[in-house]
Order: sequence, then C-alpha cells, then structure tokens
Amino acid sequence: MFSAKSIRIISLLGLILLLVLQYFWFRNSYTLLELDILEKCEKSLDEVSEKHMFERVKNSPLKLKVHDGDSSDDQDEQTSIRKTTNGINQSNDININIQKILIFLKKPTSLPRLDTLYAESLKKKLGFVPSYSMQLVSDSIKVAHENNKYTLYNKIVDDQYVEVVLTAPLRSILREAQYIVIVSLLLVVMIGVILVLQLKSMLRENHFVSFIKDYTHALTHELKTPISGIFMSSSMLASGKLEDKPESRQLHYTICKDQSSKLLKTVERILLVAKAEHAAIVPSIESIEMSSFIEKTADAFRKNNYRQKNLTITTQIDPISLVGLLDPVLMENVLSNLIDNAIKYSNEQINIHIECHQEKGKLRLSIKDNGFGMSEKELKHIFMKFERGDKVEGKGIDGFGIGLNYVHKVIKAHKGSINVLSQEGQGSEFIIEIPNK
Repeated sequence: MFSAKSIRIISLLGLILLLVLQYFWFRNSYTLLELDILEKCEKSLDEVSEKHMFERVKNSPLKLKVHDGDSSDDQDEQTSIRKTTNGINQSNDININIQKILIFLKKPTSLPRLDTLYAESLKKKLGFVPSYSMQLVSDSIKVAHENNKYTLYNKIVDDQYVEVVLTAPLRSILREAQYIVIVSLLLVVMIGVILVLQLKSMLRENHFVSFIKDYTHALTHELKTPISGIFMSSSMLASGKLEDKPESRQLHYTICKDQSSKLLKTVERILLVAKAEHAAIVPSIESIEMSSFIEKTADAFRKNNYRQKNLTITTQIDPISLVGLLDPVLMENVLSNLIDNAIKYSNEQINIHIECHQEKGKLRLSIKDNGFGMSEKELKHIFMKFERGDKVEGKGIDGFGIGLNYVHKVIKAHKGSINVLSQEGQGSEFIIEIPNK
C-alpha cells in the first residue's frame, strides 16, 4: 500500500500534468481562433473596400460593366471591363484602375462609410465587432508597419492603402473563446476538486487502516493486562497456598478488584463511544445539585485509584447550592473521562482541581490538572476521533483516542462549548460552558 506521502506526491504530479495538458490545449485553441479571426477580418476588409468602390461608381458619371471571361461581343472599352483575361484573374488591377478613375472624378474613399461597412461585415462574420482603428496610409508607412500581424491592408491605388489595426486582439480572441475558457476553467476546477477529495479519501482510508491495526493491538493489550492480572491473582487464591497468609490474600483480592475495575471501565468506554457513533446523543435534562454531583464523581476516583498514583482531587462549587440543567448520566461520563485523562497523562504526583459556577446564564465547569500538557499542534486536533497526544508514545499509556471525541459530542448535544488551555509541561485546563436557564 502506498504511504500518505507517496499518495500526496502522485496526486500533485497528476494535477500538474493536467494543468500542463490544459495549457497546451488552450494555447492551440487560442492560435486557431486567432488565425480564424484574422482571416475573417482580412476578408471583410477586401469585400467592403470593393463594395464601397462600387457604391462610389453608382454615384459618379462613370458607367462600367463588369463581367467574367473573354467575350466575342463588341464591347465599348471605355464602358466595359473584363475581370479575366486568358484565364488570369485581373480583378485587383481592375479595382485599382477604377479607384484611380474615381479619385480623378473627385470620388475618393470615404473612411467613415468604409468604417461603417467594415463594422457591419465583422458583426455578421464574427458575431461581434473587435476593437480596431482604420486610416489611409502611404506605401512607406505600410512597409514600416507590415511586420505587425494584427495590421491588415487593402490597396486602393499604387501609393495608398486602407490600414486596419486590431487594437485589442487578445480581448477579441478571448471574447470569441469565452465559452471555451469558461468550460476549460470549470473542467480544471472540477478535476482538481475530484483529485483533492480522492486524495483526502485515500488518506482517511490509509489512516483508518493504520488505526485498525493500532486499535486492535491496543485493545488486545488493554484487555489482556487486567485479565492476566485477575487470572494470576485468582489462581493464587484458588491454589490454597495463601490460606495462612491473610496479608497476601488481601493483596491478591485488591489486585482482582483493581484489575476488574480497569477492565470494566475500558469496556464501558468502548460501548459509550459505539453508542454515540450509531445514534444521535439526546440529553435528558434534569435539575442537578452540582456540589453533590461533582463530589460523587470525584470521590469514586479517590476511592478506586486503580492506576496507583498519588492522586489529589479538590473541588470548588460557588455557590454551594448551585443547580445545573444537564443530563446527569451523560455529564458524569464527561467528567469521568476528563478526570481519567488527567490521571493517565501525568506523572506519579497528580493534582486535579474541579471548579464550577454560574456565569452570564451559563454553567461553567473547569477541570484543571498538572499533567504533561499539550502543544499547539496537539490542541488543534484534540477532539478528533482516534487522536492521541505525542506524549503517550513509549509511556505505555492505555487508550484509543476516542474519549475526548465523545466528550465533545455530549457537550454539543447540550448546546454548549468546550475549550482547552494547555502548555507542554504545565498541565491542562478543560473549560465547559452549557446553557443554564
């Protein structure tokens, strides 16, 4: 199976390749559109120049007949023009001669009229009118400008040309290609999103498979340790070897009791989280006297200190008669989870302080310890499922990284919030606020 790093690299390379292919495809499309627009602009210029020329002929004394091919009919050479001679197209030369005659008759090219005809032709051919400028130029200016591929010319007479310069070719081309650009961008975005989602899915799957292995190992270890302890102590008690050793018998009874308690809590924790995963948590709100509620939960840990640490739990409820609106079963699980975590993630001497009071219509519950503490990186993911702090590695601390995720769900079900204040080596403080009115 590919590692998470390999999956990221492959996905990134795939996205880069996609963008490169998209770039070449768009560049080729752009080039083809550019050639098409230039070709139509040039053809329109030739057509409207000729059209304008014949408009001027109609408004002049000049009477011309233009026909194709050689004809045996006797034509007046002054009033008849042949467009081909011996199969050779002579239309350009003919047009130049006509233009000369029109200029002699004081019927020169009208730029405003030519501009109007040109805009109409472009609108018909392209569907829009690109930005351009039009002027009459001499042969010397044409030679100076003809290297610009966006400059088009139509010859009027020997030393006069109509010059059309496309002033914003990129905008015109993009306007023509707007649907291609939009579809192209949407395609890139869609494929990019699909790749990202697929990457996340693969990483989650990879993470889940890794978790299942760790979870199975941890679960086996957590269940095996207390079961082994219970089996060994019960075997010693059943063997009859301790009949005359009451202190040893009491020690093994205590071991059985502590290990049974640890086993029970492990199973309860797994069942609680499984229940939260398969059904929405719906609190059954009751009015609870917070002093007795907190003291009861804390006292359970004082009396059953199966982790065998130097444990001190202090409480402060203000006022002592404070009543909270909460689900007692769910919130007892929350408080027990947080106290158990404080004990687990600490050295041998652990001090836990629980404080509760009313503040701005909310019940504020704080659980503070002097344990390992957490880094900023750990705090970002502390309530995510299967997340455990970096400090657990190599310390043999039991757990699956599911307790705080359950705590977070319970508090959210109470329409409340939970925040953490922590520094490495300075302990942690979990602050719970839930509506209390």
